[in-house]
Amino acid sequence: MTTRIRSFVVLVTAALLQATIFTEFRFLGASVEVLLLVTVLAGYHGGPEHGSIFGFFASLLQDVLTGAPFGLHAMVYAPIAVGVSSLEDRLVQSRPVIYGLGLALAIAAGTTLAGFAGLLFGQTAITSDLLIKRAVLAGITSAIVAAPINKIILWSLSLSTPGALELRIPEK
Repeated sequence: MTTRIRSFVVLVTAALLQATIFTEFRFLGASVEVLLLVTVLAGYHGGPEHGSIFGFFASLLQDVLTGAPFGLHAMVYAPIAVGVSSLEDRLVQSRPVIYGLGLALAIAAGTTLAGFAGLLFGQTAITSDLLIKRAVLAGITSAIVAAPINKIILWSLSLSTPGALELRIPEK
């Protein structure tokens, strides 16, 4: 199986998980943002190119699932993946706790930015305090379930052509 097919399978599975299981399980109004989590992890492990591609297609799936204007989440997901990839280069020798906090922060930032972008385009009005609170909770809950999804992202990116992708596996 090629990297493209694996990536497609991961994105479709993440969209199905987002639409079925994780919409039912909410913690204080916030749920796990699976598609954003997949995007952030693809940016971390696959670099800016793979991350932005994952982010673009994950954002289109998110728009379909939420009924948002087509491309709304694309303004947020792809840049978040590129940003995570850029920051990862600076955190080479960090501890796993730092990676977990960074992941939660990236998810919270992406959720907040997507919410503010939705407000700009006339989506459901929500107070900024509630939006930030739910974004922080989404970041925390997404970081909690990130370990198995991280392994799946590593699997999906493992068959790239030599030299095109450098997998970044944190040291323990």
